[in-house]
Amino acid sequence: MSGLITGFISGVLLLLVSAYVESSAGIEIMTLLLNVDFIFDRSPGLFLEIVFHLMISVILAIILKWLYVDKPHLYMPGLVTVWVVVTLLYFVLSSLSVQNLELNGYIGFALWMIFHIGYLQALHLMFRLGF
Repeated sequence: MSGLITGFISGVLLLLVSAYVESSAGIEIMTLLLNVDFIFDRSPGLFLEIVFHLMISVILAIILKWLYVDKPHLYMPGLVTVWVVVTLLYFVLSSLSVQNLELNGYIGFALWMIFHIGYLQALHLMFRLGF
């Protein structure tokens, strides 16, 4: 149950921060975060894109919570592995995207990395607080 809560909360926080940057600076981080247009013939719509994003967040949180509680010696390597995979997803998602995204080069990449580090920190903090 706690993986569901922590995954949902941290996923929503990541989404909100990304949405703020996209609306205020025009760097399409949220669009990239929700990008699944290469899987479907047409966009499934914002609601389903958000649902997919939150599902992935919950799955990651459940796995990381399991490591945190039951396999603590694998927890930190798990966090680093998730961060590396998510970092690589920046390149995969941006190259597979059907639409042209305005990511501002290194700025978009740096924001993507920082936001996902924040996401993992939020998960870790909630785990430490007992969620």
